[in-house]
Amino acid sequence: MKKISVLFVLSLLGGILSAQNFRLGFQTSPHISWLNSSDGDIDNDGTRLGIRYGLDADIYIDENQRYALNTGLFVSNHSFRAIYTTEDEFFINDLPFDEPTKITYKTNYIEVPLNVKLRSDIFYRMTIYGQFGLSNLFNISTSATSVPEKLDGDAINNGLSDRTIRFYSLYMIMGGGVEYDVGGNTAINLGIQYSNGLTDVTKIESLDEKSVLNSMRLVIGVMF
Repeated sequence: MKKISVLFVLSLLGGILSAQNFRLGFQTSPHISWLNSSDGDIDNDGTRLGIRYGLDADIYIDENQRYALNTGLFVSNHSFRAIYTTEDEFFINDLPFDEPTKITYKTNYIEVPLNVKLRSDIFYRMTIYGQFGLSNLFNISTSATSVPEKLDGDAINNGLSDRTIRFYSLYMIMGGGVEYDVGGNTAINLGIQYSNGLTDVTKIESLDEKSVLNSMRLVIGVMF
């Protein structure tokens, strides 16, 4: 699976570099994350801060640069907290949890979005845009703490077969913002982006449920 993800990233970068009409930029975007579970005995406990940063790319598909495929390569850090009041005992790192438990997860992902970006004409040096599409997240590390204190910053993913947080997650993303031309080919990018999880983010033994991770992001970037 790791080899597949590396080949995917290399192919993506190759496609960007071979395109004839594209822009590159950088983003450092804070966000808040929270968990939604299909099991009523698993509740989200507030929102948690995180950040996404990395390379942003617009590949234009028309001569007027009104329509683009937006992608990139990001490191995305998320944190979320869940309260488990399930009747069934469950296990994390072979540790049994059989009473109400609060677990805080800290996850690090490589994120590769692919969405359609619609741009307005330029007026007063500004361009308004909207975007909609998907984002692929590949988990590279996860740690957790719990109350009662059975987990204390433990790394809870062991290889690809024994994982509490799944290796791959798919998200739907939508958002919009403004690019402000500051001269030459440089523009400041400010926007808001919402991500809704489509696939189960957790894989906990003996719990038959689906938990998805959602986030709201403030986009702060520069396009060149």
